[in-house]
Amino acid sequence: MDPLKTPVFWERVLFLRHTQFWPKESLEKLQVKKLQYLVKYVSENIAFYRDFLKKNKLTWEDFNKVEDVKKFPVITKDDIQKNYSKFLPIGIKKDKLLHRSTGGSTGKPLTIYMDLDFLSRDKANTEHYMEVLGLDIFNYKSIRLYGDKIPAELIKKREYWYKEDKKLVMSCYHINKDTVRRYVEKIKEHNPVYIHTRPSAILPLAKYILSERLKVKVKTICCDGEYLTDGQRDIIEKAFRGIVYNVYGHTEACTVGHSCKHSRLLHFMPQVGILELLDKDGNEVCEEGKTGEIVATGFNNKMFPLIRYRTKDMAVYTNKKCKCGRDYKMIKSVEGRIQDYVVDKNKNLVPLAPAIFNYNDMDWKGIKEFKVIQEEEGKLLFNVVCEKGEKITKRFIEDKIEQIFGNVFEIEVKFINELSRTKRGKFRYLDQKLEMSKYF
Repeated sequence: MDPLKTPVFWERVLFLRHTQFWPKESLEKLQVKKLQYLVKYVSENIAFYRDFLKKNKLTWEDFNKVEDVKKFPVITKDDIQKNYSKFLPIGIKKDKLLHRSTGGSTGKPLTIYMDLDFLSRDKANTEHYMEVLGLDIFNYKSIRLYGDKIPAELIKKREYWYKEDKKLVMSCYHINKDTVRRYVEKIKEHNPVYIHTRPSAILPLAKYILSERLKVKVKTICCDGEYLTDGQRDIIEKAFRGIVYNVYGHTEACTVGHSCKHSRLLHFMPQVGILELLDKDGNEVCEEGKTGEIVATGFNNKMFPLIRYRTKDMAVYTNKKCKCGRDYKMIKSVEGRIQDYVVDKNKNLVPLAPAIFNYNDMDWKGIKEFKVIQEEEGKLLFNVVCEKGEKITKRFIEDKIEQIFGNVFEIEVKFINELSRTKRGKFRYLDQKLEMSKYF
């Protein structure tokens, strides 16, 4: 059954509309009730948590404020993979459940199990934040540029897209200098209200639109699934002459953060779960501008509940509020995953994306794609794919990169013919081979 047509979906949509402007006290009471229900449920149905609660003589009645979630231990992807069966409800066979997998950017994909009710609630969360952005997913024309595979017979005809009702699904794998005009013509013909995309999927298209001096206008670009830098946002907005809205979510679906028309701050929905931002010692980050790791507790997945799950996503804390009136916990920005950092020769952590995607500092003209690989501290390998006919020297790239980073990295450049994407259409600009957990 289509999750968008279930009673659970519409019940959830109405619930989110009703609660989005509740005062902080009411939202906290809601979270406590949901936490108590979650604890009671896992104590009866989920072996991993049942054993922990029993060992520590805890019941749902011991959880009377949001902070009481800290009575549970923080868990990692490794913890789950070592105890898969213990995270599933007792007596439930996983082959009877729906599932989806994380992208495996750390090299360890994680399969998340779920039922139709959860999928319906998850889709309702999406419907809600799109509604917040003024978008109607049922009635507006849109484009999905995300990583979908296009049938081979269409590709042979140089048609890198297909239609699904009011949605045009486009390939992100065939965007280049030779095809960009066809893409732009098709976008104009479809005339979408918005594009739903990943930053790495739409960025090459935006770059070609600007370099080829093409004209196209799309009012709204909704980006999720990856870290979005200010440099990426600027070039996408310039190319499409529209506004980019950022959304934070993850396959595990324990937390959702969306921006709004009033600010770029990420508004984390308290109806979805509990958000913690923790430093390397496990303490809550509460100082303006400081960075911590997102640790999430989800309320909605009874088939695979995760409590205090380390996402390995790093975010910047803010105590600012948005004038939209939603009294949610806000995050200034997400800096990427732990795997999105590089380590210099002095063992310092450096976020890679802000450096290499800041177009005021780094001009990638003539370069089609690149990937950075780190296997040793203080050493970076850049695999570079150049545009056809472009003559770019290794020394030119090395000099530009050294101007940004200084002398804390030894830079090597290799020219190659092609870079691959993940099965989900993501393009990983950094392949971090170091064990990053020891640096955090």
